[in-house]
Amino acid sequence: MIRPDPRIIRRCRARWWEVQEARVAALEHPSLEMDPTISRLDGDEVDRNADLRRVAEGLRVEPVDLLAYLAPADGPFGRYRLAAIFPLPPDVVDPAVLCLDGPRGPGSSKHRNGPTELCLYYDDDPLERRWTEVLGLLRLFDLARRHVTAEHVWREMGQWPTEEAPHGRAEPALPDPSLALTPLRKPRRNAPCPCGSGLKAKRCCFR
Repeated sequence: MIRPDPRIIRRCRARWWEVQEARVAALEHPSLEMDPTISRLDGDEVDRNADLRRVAEGLRVEPVDLLAYLAPADGPFGRYRLAAIFPLPPDVVDPAVLCLDGPRGPGSSKHRNGPTELCLYYDDDPLERRWTEVLGLLRLFDLARRHVTAEHVWREMGQWPTEEAPHGRAEPALPDPSLALTPLRKPRRNAPCPCGSGLKAKRCCFR
């Protein structure tokens, strides 16, 4: 009996986005229209970045197999590039969100999974504290932008500026429906940017 090649199986699973086009479209829209700074990465762009290439190598797939997006985060730290990678459908495996610039590992903050991956929520957090795919890409990058802004405050002040989800073996946070994430709506041009940078929307994520 001919056994299927595990590498081919892994690559086919990672390319879930090719056969679920409607799902990817719902993930991208209206996020890409609301924030044109979010862009989809092709395989060459993933391969050219060492951090993203390592993700592909860790998954034992090719860079071209990954569904990945890039967006900037602007704040008092300058501009960082954020990348979101969807190794499997997001209801199967949470996307990995990486900060490709700035401090890394423990020097960046205490809320990272490795040198670049942001820990946006704890595994056992209640659903209202977590990102889900119905919230779209913009909401995911909004969480990441808030996170790197909080990291900057922590590095400057030594204190995390928002509620912290417990990590490691700590008890999961209690449910709190008031914290439920809602889909982002495009703010007025002169309103504060929802990423928390302190800049007006027209000069930050909604240029």
